[in-house]
Amino acid sequence: MTKSVFCAVLIIFILGFMANETQGQLGKLCKEPLPQTDCGAGSCGALCRQLKHGTGHCLRGSEGKYVCFCYFKCPS
Repeated sequence: MTKSVFCAVLIIFILGFMANETQGQLGKLCKEPLPQTDCGAGSCGALCRQLKHGTGHCLRGSEGKYVCFCYFKCPS
């Protein structure tokens, strides 16, 4: 009985620790607009990879025009 309770508590502790680590990694992402590129033919993603080693995504801005945003790891 105590062995199974100990194992259950240990598993819950390990899962909680893993979830905490994942949240910490996500919090270290930075976002920067790249106005020098358009959102056609993959140029947003290519420029983001080249400049920041990140991932580019086109999002619709407030004026309805698409803007390239680069998501990358924040510098330490």
